[in-house]
Amino acid sequence: MSSLTKAKADGIAALEQAVINDTPAEVAKLYQKLGKGVFTAHILGIAGRFRGLDMVKVLVENGASFHQDMEAVRALFPQIFENELATYLPDFFILFLIKNIHITGDYIWKRYIEKLADRKGNPLKPVCEEELIQVVEYLCDNAEKVCFRPGDFLYFAILTDDKNMTAALKGKGVTISDEKQKMLTEGGGGNAWFAYCSLIEHLRDENFIRVMSALISELGREQSTIDSLEASKDKKLHYTDWLCHVNHNRFFSPEYLGFFLDHFNQSKMNKKRLMQEMIFYENVACLEIVAQYGWLKLPRKRDEMIEYAAQNGKMESTAWLLDYKNRTADLAAEAEKAEKKLMRELNASPNSVAELRKIWSYKKREDGTLIITNYKGRNEKVIVPEKIGKSIVSAIEIGAFAGNAVCVGDYHSAGGLKHIQQHRRITNITLPRTIRQIRSYAFSQMWALKEINIPEGVSEISECAFWDCRSLKNITIPGTVRKIGKKAFFGCMELEKVCVCEGVLEIEEHAFNACDKLREIRMPKSVQRLLSDQSERLSAEVFPYNQKLFIYCPKGSKTETYCREKHFRIKNSDNEIV
Repeated sequence: MSSLTKAKADGIAALEQAVINDTPAEVAKLYQKLGKGVFTAHILGIAGRFRGLDMVKVLVENGASFHQDMEAVRALFPQIFENELATYLPDFFILFLIKNIHITGDYIWKRYIEKLADRKGNPLKPVCEEELIQVVEYLCDNAEKVCFRPGDFLYFAILTDDKNMTAALKGKGVTISDEKQKMLTEGGGGNAWFAYCSLIEHLRDENFIRVMSALISELGREQSTIDSLEASKDKKLHYTDWLCHVNHNRFFSPEYLGFFLDHFNQSKMNKKRLMQEMIFYENVACLEIVAQYGWLKLPRKRDEMIEYAAQNGKMESTAWLLDYKNRTADLAAEAEKAEKKLMRELNASPNSVAELRKIWSYKKREDGTLIITNYKGRNEKVIVPEKIGKSIVSAIEIGAFAGNAVCVGDYHSAGGLKHIQQHRRITNITLPRTIRQIRSYAFSQMWALKEINIPEGVSEISECAFWDCRSLKNITIPGTVRKIGKKAFFGCMELEKVCVCEGVLEIEEHAFNACDKLREIRMPKSVQRLLSDQSERLSAEVFPYNQKLFIYCPKGSKTETYCREKHFRIKNSDNEIV
């Protein structure tokens, strides 16, 4: 049972049953007999929900807390780790104290507590609301001692529409934790974000605006500052496509759309795709709302929507869009502007900024250089420009050439599915001498890529930069590269030869692993580290282990030591088999 001994597991089970069935005095006696080191997070949650304040006090006074021992959780509750959304919560068992736990949907903790029963098989009944609030207030007063996070609990109380608990916590001066506020306004949080989206999804329609308004009012709130209350009004909730997906019916309802646009970050919304969906379902009421928020202000965007509606035979949307154009557009000014643009393009040279923008997406860095964010062209042999306008191209961004939408993130903003498919057809890439950085997943899953140069001057090849480039045959790493990131060339199945030049200092785990046809790697003496500091497992190899691979390395080098420890085949600088 993992690192949890049978004796400890039996003791935990006995304590859980005592909390469910016995008196606080009997529980105290058993706890003292078991001694310290008992995992109690779930037991403390059960006590708070079903037995009340006296039982919680006895447990806390004897050392119980919500501290998470993940090895114990894995051993005692393997079903938790079968649920993707359940694994994110460090305060997993604190949710037992949520009054409206049914709002959390089908989460594993809800199903777990519903199965709890006393020794006679009777299902457990929660304590009254007043006592549950007393339990939470007591835990707030002993928060550090019992590893209880009042700010996180307030977040859940608001989202599960527990008005009385929310009022009690705010009465004690509790505010939503910085971690949760950052997730709400900036995103991130991994599975915590998906659980948040699901909690919103399970809100009743009639409560949605009230609950979300209560959550928004807490952003930036501090007990002692009035200014922070004003600042919270300007904070926008983070938006993702997934949040829209699970709240689809609300987002595309005129009753709620204005609320989303007022309180969620519109810059993260794919306005084109959202309007196309409104047009496709003839949702003219929502088109009217987004028009009020300026989504159709640009003539190009407006005309693009008119064309989409007409091509798809959406007559009601087409009529409304044409009427909107007639009511709002300065047609003479638009015609003059379009003519000037056409003349500029006709007179532009092939290397002009206007022409390059049709092929490349990029953004300016703090040092004034450019980073390529996406290739939008159709060529199978690509030459990355040294300059765009007067600015030097110095880096390749995350997923800029990736053949996988997951690596790019929101592929709608990265140029669309058609660009990602085109990336997979590219066979050759020439990088300019100005490139200094190749970021994570920059060229990942470019399945047809056979040749690419890494220029002198590149200082780092980041994690998974060439992951799964399954047609790449040879690669030379210049000496200016200081680090080759984790899984940088992982899965390059056709890779046969690798030359790492003198100057490279660090190669992280799995950098060249899963390269089944790799026959030759030339390593310099300069390499000082071949695995991350945290990695001690044999599975975290730098190179693939096969009988045909030879690693050329200088005598006495770090590489030679590593290869001997791992039993790789070595050749020294004189081409002699060692």
